[in-house]
Amino acid sequence: MLDSGLCDAVIISSPNMTHYEILMDIINHRKPHHILVEKPLCTTVQHCKEVAEAAQQRPDILVQVGLEYRYMSPVAKLIDIVKSGTLGQVRMVAIREHRLPFLVKVNNWNRFNCNSGGTLVEKCCHFFDLMRLFAAANPVRVMASGAIDVNHKDEVYDGKVPDIIDNAYVIVEFDNGSRGMLDLCMFAEGSKNEQEISVVGDIGKVQTQLYDVFHFYFGSNSLPKSTFC
Repeated sequence: MLDSGLCDAVIISSPNMTHYEILMDIINHRKPHHILVEKPLCTTVQHCKEVAEAAQQRPDILVQVGLEYRYMSPVAKLIDIVKSGTLGQVRMVAIREHRLPFLVKVNNWNRFNCNSGGTLVEKCCHFFDLMRLFAAANPVRVMASGAIDVNHKDEVYDGKVPDIIDNAYVIVEFDNGSRGMLDLCMFAEGSKNEQEISVVGDIGKVQTQLYDVFHFYFGSNSLPKSTFC
């Protein structure tokens, strides 16, 4: 396909553990092809670094990662609010996801860390991307605690029991002093709001539930100043 000259770009939507080899094949091909790869870029830090370095050697191609949460209507609005400066300097970002377990995929490849990169990579890369975007900074320290407590413990694949975590707390510290926190639970079916995001600046706060409404808080009054869909 790459040799045919019939395509200008390639979309990679295969299982996570295949991304690295496919990316390197396309980037290193003699003919330029733009790339859109579904998140995550790769499943290991080393592979991500190698892909980034290879892409830098090809200024004739564009390599993009599909982090589509940025374009969900409530999140896109939240990004606009933060960028407008309405909240002042962002100091804290809190994201909570309480949801159902991982969905069934072909051969359930997503049940194992070696295939997916782990729950915090496979699912939560969206949230870490948003934290970095809201903070307008890069992470310098990460603290996390997670466990396998409920999901997939009775499943066996080729003699192996799934090893992905189903709950975690994560704190991320950024180089501008901002902090982000993730509260993840993947055995909380039926939660009123599956995902909640709040961003707090030094003069205001905004929060949203996916999919629900926005609430603004300013000053010492704890009541919402405005709410809209």
